[in-house]
Amino acid sequence: MITGIVLAAGAGTRLGQPKAEVTVGGQRLLDRAVGTLRAGGCDEVLAVVRAETVTASGARTVVNPLADTGMGSSVRAGLAALDPDTECIVITLVDLPDVRPDDIRAAIGWYRNGASVIVTRRAGERSHPVLISRRWFRLFGEAAEGDQGGRRFFAQHYEDIDFIDHNAPVVDIDTPADLAAAERRFAAR
Repeated sequence: MITGIVLAAGAGTRLGQPKAEVTVGGQRLLDRAVGTLRAGGCDEVLAVVRAETVTASGARTVVNPLADTGMGSSVRAGLAALDPDTECIVITLVDLPDVRPDDIRAAIGWYRNGASVIVTRRAGERSHPVLISRRWFRLFGEAAEGDQGGRRFFAQHYEDIDFIDHNAPVVDIDTPADLAAAERRFAAR
């Protein structure tokens, strides 16, 4: 089983509200991310959120009671909730609405061809989605701390990473200005 994980438990401090409930192009960011993972080939999707009141169609929600300690705790909460049959995870962030199903399919394709740690790079910068196979789950979870998410793991296991490179970056939504720019992009499509 391939499980997608949407990390959506952040407070959205700079944006002024939690990002999971924010709407862009007529769709909540959380629903867009879940749909992208599903359309990209994930058999199951977990949405790691900060409150029990947040739900997502097509995903099983996992409440992170330690959400205020950073993204690392969300990674660990997602890993702890995995079905025992999960062979790999594909992780994306809720605030990246430009991640597409093709990005998910590409990572899964590389996994099926033998890669076990796959990281997307955009314009030379590490981005999402990332794929981690079962053999790395324990080490990935142990390395996830604070707001660093998987950074420490990726630094420690750089030689094990297969990179999928894209020329253009995707823009995350961190501020009201970022949100307004995303709305303009989606309105123009």
